[in-house]
Amino acid sequence: MDYIPEKKLQRSGKKDNRATKTASASDQTPLDDTLAGLQELAPLPRKEQAVSRVRLVNKLNHFHFTNKTIRIHAENPKSSHSIALDAFPCPCFDRYAVGLWHNPDDASHIPDSFRFTHFELITDEQVIHVPADVRAVNRRGICFRLPEKSVQYTSRKTIRRSCLPIDVQLIQNGVIFSAALLDFSVNAFRVALKGGKETAIGWINENTPLNVVMLSEGSPVYSGECRVLKHCDGRQSKQLVLKPCRQLVQRFSPRAHRSRRSILTPSPDIRFEHPVTGSPVALKALDISGSGLSVEDDAENTLLLPGLILPSMTVSFSGSYSFPCRAQVLYCREDSEKGGNSMIRCGIAFLDVAPEDHVKLLSLLHNAENRNVYLCDRIDVDNLWEFLFDTGFIYPRKYVYLRDEAEQIKKTYQALYCRQTGISRHFTWQRRGGIMAHLSMLRFYENTWLIQHLAARTSHHIGAGIEMLRQVSEFAMDSHRLASAKMHYLLCYFRPHMRFQNHFFGKIARHVENPRACSIDRVAYVSFRRRRQLSSLPDPWRLEKPAPRDLDQLEDFYKKASGGIMLEALDLICRNDMSNRQDLASCYREHGLKRERRMYALKKNGHAKAIIMVNISDAALNLSDLTNCVSLFILEQDAVAPEMVYSALSVVSGHYARPRFPVLVYPHEYIRENRIPCDRVYNLWALDMNYSDACFQHYAKLFV
Repeated sequence: MDYIPEKKLQRSGKKDNRATKTASASDQTPLDDTLAGLQELAPLPRKEQAVSRVRLVNKLNHFHFTNKTIRIHAENPKSSHSIALDAFPCPCFDRYAVGLWHNPDDASHIPDSFRFTHFELITDEQVIHVPADVRAVNRRGICFRLPEKSVQYTSRKTIRRSCLPIDVQLIQNGVIFSAALLDFSVNAFRVALKGGKETAIGWINENTPLNVVMLSEGSPVYSGECRVLKHCDGRQSKQLVLKPCRQLVQRFSPRAHRSRRSILTPSPDIRFEHPVTGSPVALKALDISGSGLSVEDDAENTLLLPGLILPSMTVSFSGSYSFPCRAQVLYCREDSEKGGNSMIRCGIAFLDVAPEDHVKLLSLLHNAENRNVYLCDRIDVDNLWEFLFDTGFIYPRKYVYLRDEAEQIKKTYQALYCRQTGISRHFTWQRRGGIMAHLSMLRFYENTWLIQHLAARTSHHIGAGIEMLRQVSEFAMDSHRLASAKMHYLLCYFRPHMRFQNHFFGKIARHVENPRACSIDRVAYVSFRRRRQLSSLPDPWRLEKPAPRDLDQLEDFYKKASGGIMLEALDLICRNDMSNRQDLASCYREHGLKRERRMYALKKNGHAKAIIMVNISDAALNLSDLTNCVSLFILEQDAVAPEMVYSALSVVSGHYARPRFPVLVYPHEYIRENRIPCDRVYNLWALDMNYSDACFQHYAKLFV
């Protein structure tokens, strides 16, 4: 490029298109709006160190190699007003440095009264201040004569960093302002905004906090309330320096029953690309639980800010095992000083983790807490069958019911216990390879997990069964907030006379005293034998697919009869989106298993008298076949005779290969009042995980 000596420009006083131009005739007049991209000169940091010219040249070449800009400062000698422009350095060899303007239009509008004084090389941790002489300048760039010595400053304050292209929305008093993020630190960040046809920048009140939302490619990476520290106004543009107000983000509702945090050796590492600056971050975890972790960071260099969302964070365990997750920073607080450095402790919550990765993490944490406890560990299925027979869980009458499908049952359990699935979880308490206690969970409804198959060898370890319940409660507390877990409700069937289950599940419901949080409903278990399969019912009865109003009628009936949450747990509420229920069935098919559901309304003259839910699954997916049965809800007990119930069940019996299958009847009084033979009665326990804290808080007391 052809440089115009700065001295010649000053002597001629002429306005050349290649040279800098005057924005105003007076030095005191504010700069034109075209200088909106220019930056105010920030106070120099502290802690000086001399930099030789040789080292400075190497730094300039490194900036050129990495495509970084240097910041060139100009000053009005009369008013001491300062502005700064960015320039890309050219390769440098000896005494001269050349920079090409990042935005030539900004450079062309600098008033003649301003003089270039120095330039800076700014990194995340330090600033090199170069008091260089200007050799030449034009509309393309500027040339400096380098001094023998420059000064490097290291800041003791939080460093302000350059950032990725981040869109910012500022919301104040119902008005949304669009802005761009210019630079970022955890204590304050700077944004530039422009007024539009519908939003004037003058509407912003600098004395009132505003809500800030940062968007990266349309996805939020930060939101929080901020106050204005500084502002620089133009007629059509405005720059704000904003300071976050919150030191704590309440992502979830507070709870007393917290996840158990473990300190592991060696401790895991977290790695992520910062969503605002784009820089790589690697930190050591102090402790970790199934719901999140905490890390320690240098207060001067930290990039973590309460409310910051980390779209892709990786948790790594000594390089042997790692998993990606989506997370959010919840708090940052001063922790300690080590070696004179101020440290902060930051809490990070998992927002979502793939189910198979989360199970591996929880398995590690549960086993670290209790070496005898295993979560979803690959076990010898033959040992499991021996355990179930020895403990009496499979008693003679149950075995007679299961024996004809023994081979199919073995295949089902191979699929459930010999590989990871997204639909099942199992907990075992083991000693020297032998199973002392067992409990499993099954995702059988869209957002509901069924707790089942609790058994223990009490003669060997009296607390093993209790420990299984503790483990499942902690697993549920750590998992239910993850969207991928699909765990809005927990469900459990148990017999009323079973003291162990009634002691725990029953006491929780009685303690909470809120059926919308935790409810128990009694259902009758009837073993139905098909007499002959019917294709239709006599007039005026019909068996049809239920309409929304039929399910609404079921909901109204249940509210009056119970007021609990059984229907929500069984996914029978019409206001839930029931159009896409094939995903769960597909999950079962992926693992070679079956799970289907058919819905019917038993109607007379077009009015629903009963609702029938037909669940079809592999034999012994539940060993009492509670997942392979019919659920019958009688809406009008006086209007439905037992003969019509038998006829309706005969119509739907074609879904089952066996001539005999179980039917769960609600309300159970219908069976007694109509003198229908009943095998047994079950309590159906349901828990809404939104209220799990109150439930498990009492649950923990039962373990003492």
